[in-house]
Amino acid sequence: MQKLKLLTTTALLVVITTSCAQTKKEFQWPNGAKSAVALTYDDGLPSHVNTAAPMLKKYNFKATFYPTLSSPSLFDEMEKWKGLATAGHELGNHTVYHPCQKSGVDMDWVPDHYDLDTYTSEQIAEEIKLANTLLLAMDGKKTRSFAYPCSHYFAGGKSYKGFVSSQFPSARGSSEEQKQLMALSDIDLYNVPSWAPNNHGADELIAYIQNIIEQETLSTLTFHGIGAEHMTVSIEAHEKMLRFLDANRDKIWVATFEEVTAYLESERNSTEK
Repeated sequence: MQKLKLLTTTALLVVITTSCAQTKKEFQWPNGAKSAVALTYDDGLPSHVNTAAPMLKKYNFKATFYPTLSSPSLFDEMEKWKGLATAGHELGNHTVYHPCQKSGVDMDWVPDHYDLDTYTSEQIAEEIKLANTLLLAMDGKKTRSFAYPCSHYFAGGKSYKGFVSSQFPSARGSSEEQKQLMALSDIDLYNVPSWAPNNHGADELIAYIQNIIEQETLSTLTFHGIGAEHMTVSIEAHEKMLRFLDANRDKIWVATFEEVTAYLESERNSTEK
């Protein structure tokens, strides 16, 4: 009898274990892709609407643009910026004046009046809320993602990351250094990692994307000037990268930052249930 009970218990454990294994959901991005990337463009530069946007249209990719709302390009070419939203791109919040911590390494270029070290928590919060209002007037949307200017999230020595998490579904960091990619489970949705290329060529851009594919994770690219302005990536390198992404749609999902982070959060919630 004791032996029969032992066999019955063992069989029951096998059934339960098998059932759990079968119901455990394997993470998968849309279209069966095993990885994802968001292409993002910072600071509201003329090359974004005049060069990057037409190239994205050519390859049918949607991206996220984080314009600094005081950028002269928005005043000069407002209809083109509004057209980005109409075309399905995301207009994300990157503040009005792009304040950064002047105390950081090589940050002497930051004007004193836009120095986050001298901002108060209330000041950065009001600037972010104003940026949301201006963006609402541009695209009619009340939900969007945020990108920390210079990847800095301390104002007057205090983190404003908590305020960002109360206003946005997700936020992006950035670094000129290629940092180690993170597992999906370790990604902080309010400081999603991103590499900001600076005069890098197509081979380096593609190698970074290949790494995302191989590690089956999510990352983003932070572009500035495309063929012009600052932290420039050449038009040729940018297009070769788009061609590579186009040829690998089955391996990597390309979408706006808001879309990829919302999908990640949704999948996390579904697997926890």
